[in-house]
Amino acid sequence: MGLRRSHLLGSLVALVLGLTGAAQATELSKDEYREQRRFAANNSMFVLYHEMAHLLFDQLQLPVLGREEDAADNVATWTLLNKGTERADQAVRDAARGWFLSGIAYDSGGVESDYAAAHALDKQRAYQIVCLMVGKDEPSFRPVAEMYDVPDYRVESCAWDYDVINRSLRRVLDRGQEFTGQQTRVRVTYKPAGGALREAADAFKSSGVFDQVADELRQRFRLPRQVRFNAERCGEPNAFYDPDTVEIIFCYELMQDYMDLYAAELPKTGATGGKSGTGKHKPPRN
Repeated sequence: MGLRRSHLLGSLVALVLGLTGAAQATELSKDEYREQRRFAANNSMFVLYHEMAHLLFDQLQLPVLGREEDAADNVATWTLLNKGTERADQAVRDAARGWFLSGIAYDSGGVESDYAAAHALDKQRAYQIVCLMVGKDEPSFRPVAEMYDVPDYRVESCAWDYDVINRSLRRVLDRGQEFTGQQTRVRVTYKPAGGALREAADAFKSSGVFDQVADELRQRFRLPRQVRFNAERCGEPNAFYDPDTVEIIFCYELMQDYMDLYAAELPKTGATGGKSGTGKHKPPRN
């Protein structure tokens, strides 16, 4: 199989199992249970827009200046910010928080090979999301920038960052809507998952984010080939686009990973707030 452009690379199974044990030791209240699933679904949505960006770069042969992984993150953030809905705004907040928590839990940057990886460090990805948020709408998102201690001088320059990305993406993504003909064919499949992943698989399917992103692809773009969206057990928390099969694969382990990250952040009392992290070390990414 050809190149797989991935959200997270490398086997993190042992880490997920460790997080799962910590999560199971924390009994969630009904509100925390609901917030956990919202957080996991919103982070999964961000990942799916990220992988959709890889799909569009490939199928439409769009120009990418700089690292493709950074560009895909920018597409995902920009897409959510331009929906202009309360749900989308919450999703981009959750995505930033998710990368911060991931950076702590997996010690992103803790080994030298992290700096040579195709992806930016997890906390850098989080700060870029926050920058674009405040760059687009400072009055609404200034509290988020303050929560993460983004310096005032950086907040001021984020407006320029957003304007450049907004102008660029509007121009290149218009190419995907120039083609006439039938609607893009997208086939969505949820493969079965039992055992420890059953709850995560059910939560992912019931969230509707997979079908939502697939439908947006159908409605907004005209692609020459059929696209497949497959949700399945992969053996690692991951999501990726495969250009050989024109397929976006979402792994149920990733949904579980987000659920565990949320639960692991909760203090032992079960109240929300405070960042604990796991202090565990992530293997080098491939």
